[in-house]
Amino acid sequence: MPFGTQLALSLELAQIFPIRETLNIGVKQLENLIRALKRNGSDFLVEEDLANVFGRGKIEPSLEKDFRDVVRIGSFQPLHADSAISLDAGPGATVRRALKDRFYMSSVIQLSFLAWMHEETTLAAVLVENMLWRYESKVQGATPDPDYDGILKTLQACSSQTSQYRWDNLVNLVEERFQNSIQSFRTEASPLRHLSPNLLLGAMDYFYMTQSLPEDRFVSVENQTGLVPIVIWAHYILGLTVLIKNSPDGDVAFGSFGSPQVIIQWSNTLSLPGGGTAWPGFARSYGKWESAPTIYLLDAEMQVLLQAEPNDNAGTRIEGQECHRLRGYGTSFLQRLFNTKTLVADDDPIYVETANLAVSFAILLSRVMRRVSLPQPPHPPNVPHYCYIKTEHWRLFDASNLLLWGIALDKRKIGEYLESLSGKSIEDMPIPTSARNYLQKLSGKDIFFQEIKQLASWIISFAQVVNIGSCADLPLRAAPGWMFCTGVLNWNGLDPINIEADVWFNLIMKMMRKDTTAGVSFVDSEGIFLTCHQGWSLFYSSIGDCDPGEIDCELLCIKQGVPTNTRTGERKYRIADAPTVEQSDWTPKVFERQDSYLPRCVTKVYERKEHYSSRTDEFRLSIRFDIEELDFHSRTPIQQKLFGGLSRQYPAPTGRRIVDPYH
Repeated sequence: MPFGTQLALSLELAQIFPIRETLNIGVKQLENLIRALKRNGSDFLVEEDLANVFGRGKIEPSLEKDFRDVVRIGSFQPLHADSAISLDAGPGATVRRALKDRFYMSSVIQLSFLAWMHEETTLAAVLVENMLWRYESKVQGATPDPDYDGILKTLQACSSQTSQYRWDNLVNLVEERFQNSIQSFRTEASPLRHLSPNLLLGAMDYFYMTQSLPEDRFVSVENQTGLVPIVIWAHYILGLTVLIKNSPDGDVAFGSFGSPQVIIQWSNTLSLPGGGTAWPGFARSYGKWESAPTIYLLDAEMQVLLQAEPNDNAGTRIEGQECHRLRGYGTSFLQRLFNTKTLVADDDPIYVETANLAVSFAILLSRVMRRVSLPQPPHPPNVPHYCYIKTEHWRLFDASNLLLWGIALDKRKIGEYLESLSGKSIEDMPIPTSARNYLQKLSGKDIFFQEIKQLASWIISFAQVVNIGSCADLPLRAAPGWMFCTGVLNWNGLDPINIEADVWFNLIMKMMRKDTTAGVSFVDSEGIFLTCHQGWSLFYSSIGDCDPGEIDCELLCIKQGVPTNTRTGERKYRIADAPTVEQSDWTPKVFERQDSYLPRCVTKVYERKEHYSSRTDEFRLSIRFDIEELDFHSRTPIQQKLFGGLSRQYPAPTGRRIVDPYH
């Protein structure tokens, strides 16, 4: 914005919004609040800075009531029996303060929504830029030196403490109004589903000005980029009337009272940065291809008072994060697959037949997947049978029923497909009758089976979750792309597939969040056995004081809640093994090596202790085993202390004996 516009914005805001009074709170109370927010993972000053922007909005009363009713409900459960870590779901310090003060509640609601619609690290980066611009423009109440880490942690706190609120329902309400252009919304990285930096900058002030002067201020947006978040933010959250003009569905209005306060002009020639248009074809470039519109603040005569234009910094952009709940995730995938280039009725048999085929494919894949001792070829020619996964069918059906919610699976038909697919190469595998008519539109048989493999891989992955029945509301990224091992991608229908030990954990972790979230690189994730995103924790089911003879290496748990240290109240979003600081010359003894091995009690464990320490982004776990065994030469009892972690060795049950389950 030019200097004149900056000055105008500062003067406009000074007239409308008075400076908020400082906190009327005692020193001790303030100190306790700062400590609570820090343990919460948030930051007091950052929350104040954000509230000075977003707290000015007056939330639509019915949405605020629903939001309060949902997020005020809290629960906690220990990570395992006698654990110092609990999974806390519901309000933390950030939301508890908001429940007492509508100023902070307004900020939390809007930040929760923005974090649901956008990838958090890019959203935080753009908020830093926008808040710095407001300060340099001498906007009333703007604060200097916005802190990226603090903003990111505050977004994560809002997201994790409010994840049970169904923002996805509001997204669906908006999309349902655009049936003639629904494909524009349901395309990977659609620009209609996320804001550009300048749209966010304008909305951070223009919406509140329009709220305060409803007869004299209006907002106009040049094209439909960011349509979904703009409609939800302006109409459903702030109660403004919104009109989308000249869309393929005609003029679409949200709100039925008075003149529209936010007007979005639909463009059929949305420009690409490199030329051409975005309609009807779409590029899969994660937000690099949209043409960001200018957003205007208008007066009662529709004269431009202020405007926020797109900047020329290609490195500053907000990535969209379309999320779907686990229940019906696969159903949505099939609906998009078959409606990409044509329209298929919801009752078309292609959905049922393809779903049955995907389940049978999952069973088939589970039979040929195997763990091998070496991560890279060459592998031994004869891999023992016990290295094959062979996931139980009931687990696969439980996962399928949840992923393919709304589609009536037919076990008899699945069995028929399984029989017809077994022993055949991909080229020779039959295709459901209803799908043959769509093969040309889906780019042929090979592409069709690649999509089936992807759906089948999700079924197998979530079949490893022991409590899958309680995970229906788990938020997952939509269209995560191919996130499985190359063996599945290139499988010919006959050969065995070699998989890595942590393949299920990594696949679900990547479906829960983007690689950049919270600055966690999956390359650096060795030793992590619990990760949390949007208030849901994924971890290995072997955690705790388990009997090694009863451990299934494949199984995982997913539960709602953020890892919280019960002693300090501190919250972190992942837990990893601590580096071993004390080595022992003790090694488990193996008495037999055959095709199958039953762990034997060889060394008594008379005490087991877990020690958690804190790091910037995670808790670190170190497990101490106090053992007793006979000295090999003197045959006298020797007591030793062993230190390990969950991902390095399985925990030994207290009062029993430690074993090596890998032999």
